[in-house]
Amino acid sequence: MTAAAPARSTERIVSLLWVLLANGRRGVSRDYLVKAVDAYAVSTSPAALEKMFTRDKEVLRGIGVPLEAFTVQDETGFDSSDPGTETRYRIDEERMYLPTVPFSNGERLALMRAESAWAGSDLGHAVVRALGRVDAGEDWLDTRSASDHEAFGVRLAGADRYLTELGDLVREQAVIRFSYRKVHAERPETRTVRAWTLTNPTGVWYLVGWDLDRGQQRTFRLTRIESDPVPAPERGGTEEAPFRPRDLDLAAVHAAVSGERTPAATRLRLAAGRAVQLRLGSELLEAGADADLVRLSYTRPAEMAGSIAAAGPLATVTDPDDPLHAAVVALMDSALAAHAAPVPEYTLTAPRRRRNRRSDRDRVAAVVDAIGLANRRDGISRTELAERLNVRDRELDALLNELWFCGMPERQFAGEQFEVHEHEGRIRITQAERISGPLRLSIPEAAALVIGLRAAAGIPGLSDQERQDTDTALHKILDASGPEVHRAGEGIVAGFDVGPHAALAGRLHAAVRDRRLVRFRYHAAATDESTQRTVEPLRLTAESGHGYLQAWCQTSEGLRNFRLDRIESLEETSEVFETRDLPTSDRLFMSHGDETTVTVHFGHRIRDLVPGFDPERTAHLEDGSVVAEVRLARPDYAHEQAARFGGEFRVLAPRQVAESTVEWLRRARNGYVTDCSPLPGGITVPAPDGVA
Repeated sequence: MTAAAPARSTERIVSLLWVLLANGRRGVSRDYLVKAVDAYAVSTSPAALEKMFTRDKEVLRGIGVPLEAFTVQDETGFDSSDPGTETRYRIDEERMYLPTVPFSNGERLALMRAESAWAGSDLGHAVVRALGRVDAGEDWLDTRSASDHEAFGVRLAGADRYLTELGDLVREQAVIRFSYRKVHAERPETRTVRAWTLTNPTGVWYLVGWDLDRGQQRTFRLTRIESDPVPAPERGGTEEAPFRPRDLDLAAVHAAVSGERTPAATRLRLAAGRAVQLRLGSELLEAGADADLVRLSYTRPAEMAGSIAAAGPLATVTDPDDPLHAAVVALMDSALAAHAAPVPEYTLTAPRRRRNRRSDRDRVAAVVDAIGLANRRDGISRTELAERLNVRDRELDALLNELWFCGMPERQFAGEQFEVHEHEGRIRITQAERISGPLRLSIPEAAALVIGLRAAAGIPGLSDQERQDTDTALHKILDASGPEVHRAGEGIVAGFDVGPHAALAGRLHAAVRDRRLVRFRYHAAATDESTQRTVEPLRLTAESGHGYLQAWCQTSEGLRNFRLDRIESLEETSEVFETRDLPTSDRLFMSHGDETTVTVHFGHRIRDLVPGFDPERTAHLEDGSVVAEVRLARPDYAHEQAARFGGEFRVLAPRQVAESTVEWLRRARNGYVTDCSPLPGGITVPAPDGVA
């Protein structure tokens, strides 16, 4: 094998680990480590050395190495509280390795569902690594390849950039400070909060905690946090900033953020044969040649007002005293006013794509994991090692090359680096016997698995046996991890929300796993019509609070996404279809080449919807809003969203789409003209001259 120079930080940190392991419980002093580890010995300054040493210790602890500092008065190794004693460092090898935990195939599948729930996030990397170590079964790879863990593609993390960092702070219930922008606020403000809980009641993450400045429990939407959360001083102790109450009522928090209210009903006049989505679940009261009168029940008034507004001229709330009447009028007036306002200055640029670079912690973890996995069974197949480490073939080659440079420090212990031997697809690593198995799970890794398992137990469509397997896998992880993981898991409460469509999602999920054709009537928003569809269901997923079925539509002869609340009269057939590849991306937007490119101004309240549109260019404005160039399947979609979000969704270009949006809004608003609510006049569309 030809070796290439590795990342110096990986070599240095693995050298530190190896020296510590070689010196056992007696430990070594900092001075000894500085002389032994090559990079420390040639450090440019005491300050640089201290920063490097501190960071390296944090990396080792972060991957689960039980590194501890202790003091001694003599060479016996006994601890002492004497301030004049020497500080030494050692690794407690009794707490370093995972105990052997046998899992049944059912429990293994539950673990894979928990892993899949975190896919695409920073936590996802930790969970993949944890699962690759915790399950020692030699049939793990076969079980994984045959599993259905991707059939339910709803994710727990989404695109929330602060979720991982806040997870660590919530585990400590730390007092933190961050910049937060409330809805419609001109500028963000600093908040100081005791972090109690993270929860995602509608697929969007919220931080619940005690606001020190207001002296109250408050809830913060993560997508409105505008600065890195940092630890803050506890000004008045626990009386001013109490810890999480044992009886914290998250149900009340969930009801508040979802807008859930006591069931109510409204009467709507719908254009004959149109506004098909609003007809779902409605009761026909009166049929007419031009319009029908229907009665529709709801529990989320804000969501229902948005849906009625999005139907525009095709739907009207008939009773002026109905609260929804005023709510719909307010949305339309707000949308018209927004389109009449001056166009903000902006410059569109291509969004920066996140670089998927592995951190020092990730690289060191991969090296240590590779050794532990290979040593556990005196060798491991190349395919299984790549799968357990979650790396591609090229990445595995780079990692194996890197291993040749790691081991005992070269300057002090020449020739004592690791050796990698590969024969007929099986990999062995020698001179690495001190790492005898996979490392014990770190608290963040174990907690993420626990949270994922608890959420996975609520996946619609699982059998009683599958839920029991999920529960027993959860208890095995807790037993292998210790009480601190149980406490850590209590602070993050996650689940999968498909709204009131859990039963439908369960039936569709079963059809996905059984590869059975399904038929249903689908109410398409694009054409405002109902059609009969026969589809091959591939995956259940969710976005922006709505559940979706990703499927191959035999009727349309192509991949399509079907929103669950628009599916009616589901019929599961006995016909089985051949396995198809799942869509490579979880993104719901599918380009067919005939879309309209539209520039939209997303208000701060809905700016977290922007990634779902897969924008080609964006501009982030000082008021927290975002201008984005997006592709829409049809211009009518812009009309509907402008009404649904009441001015938070404003069409800027092209001009003809902006003008047609205003005209559509005026016609919709005209259906509500009374003496009390006249139609606003003088609405014009400002030209976006001089805007890049």
